[in-house]
Amino acid sequence: MSVVTPVAEQQDKELDRSTVRKASYWVFGGYGTGQILRLSSNLIMTRLLAPEMFGIMALANVVIAGIQMLTDVGIQKSIIQSKSGTRTDFLNTAWILQIFRGVSLAAIVCGIAIVLWLMSARLPADSVYANPDLPVVLSILAVSLVIGGFRSTKSAVSNRKLQLAKVTSIDLFSQISAIAVMIVWATLSPSIWALVAGTIASSIVRISAEYIFLPGVNNRWQWNWDYAREIFHFGKWIFASSLLTYWVLNGDRIILGFDISAREMGVYAIAIFVVSSVRGALNSIMQKVMFPALSKAVRNNEDYKKTYYRFRLPLDFFICGICGFLIVSGEQIINILYDSRYNEAGPYLAVLAIGLLADRYRGLGLFYQADGRPKMMLPVAISRAVLISIGLPFFLYDYGFSAAVMFLGIYPLLVVPLQLYLKYKAGLMSVSREALYTAFIIPGAIAGYVFLMITTSLIG
Repeated sequence: MSVVTPVAEQQDKELDRSTVRKASYWVFGGYGTGQILRLSSNLIMTRLLAPEMFGIMALANVVIAGIQMLTDVGIQKSIIQSKSGTRTDFLNTAWILQIFRGVSLAAIVCGIAIVLWLMSARLPADSVYANPDLPVVLSILAVSLVIGGFRSTKSAVSNRKLQLAKVTSIDLFSQISAIAVMIVWATLSPSIWALVAGTIASSIVRISAEYIFLPGVNNRWQWNWDYAREIFHFGKWIFASSLLTYWVLNGDRIILGFDISAREMGVYAIAIFVVSSVRGALNSIMQKVMFPALSKAVRNNEDYKKTYYRFRLPLDFFICGICGFLIVSGEQIINILYDSRYNEAGPYLAVLAIGLLADRYRGLGLFYQADGRPKMMLPVAISRAVLISIGLPFFLYDYGFSAAVMFLGIYPLLVVPLQLYLKYKAGLMSVSREALYTAFIIPGAIAGYVFLMITTSLIG
């Protein structure tokens, strides 16, 4: 007979404004602190290590992320979305699926590493894929996937309940641990293995801390076929969407890797690092706060449009403002933060920031997931995947690397009309709000000009 965890003896508690606001503060504050730590470590590591090492690590992370999304059945999201998401047998079933997935991921990554090693002589000598360190890096990083498979479901339950204080603290602690390992290792032995060791350390610390400090019952070996089928039924559309989303977010480095050197990839990775930091902040708020709130609104037949736009106002102010700021001052930011080896990343950053305007509509996908209809967002994912698959090689091989980066900054906006149509179908469209929120790019651009003038007058 099913047992209910202590935190779920009653129905879901009302996620009122104060609860949502508190969770948002923790997520945004935690992410902001994490990005400060990440930027600080990035600045230190770029002075300790050569650009080539960041290029190899960037491509290795892309491969790892691709394999993860290739097998993504939405286990964490199932726990948040499902009405049974706090039952012990549901959580234990999800945990077992997660373990098998982690082991499978590691095996696939090791297989890719072996293929790259065997084919290294046939690949372009100056491409990132031909670098002899890449197969070894992938094989070692596979260990973190096995470790991640044993992650406690208590984290997802806390996310469902918007009890994010301890979850955020654990994330920050694991990040600090990784940074400490990387800096010490790179100081003693400046090699790419410092970056690899940091990734492994982060996984170990996070998993251990979640088991020890998060409330709830620890997982055990328990299987329920009905819940397994429920997870797979929900996750089959998550899988398709995740696979396409992966290609949209990472296909640039996969395609570019065949034509640019490890040094060029390292410089490009710095520009992507800044844009990804902004995109990651938006994603954290949406996944950890907006998605549970929308799921609760749908489960309880509440006004989900009101919930949706309650998040859109601050998120659009953030994303549009940052977009305008980076377009104007992106080149200066790179010149200030990094040494002359990375100057080329400045123009790339300014161009890539344009695409952030399309990220405002990612909350639409979360609504459809909360409503149990993730397949509705497939047309958006397919459109973006087709555009990058056709457009990027065309601009790269016919017009060069700079033209390819320009395309990467602009093409996300081409899909916005389709996203607006799907918003209308979902009953989430408000033309006046969409127009008003877009105008937030103006104060961001003004702030960028002010920053540019001040920094130019002080440091040139």
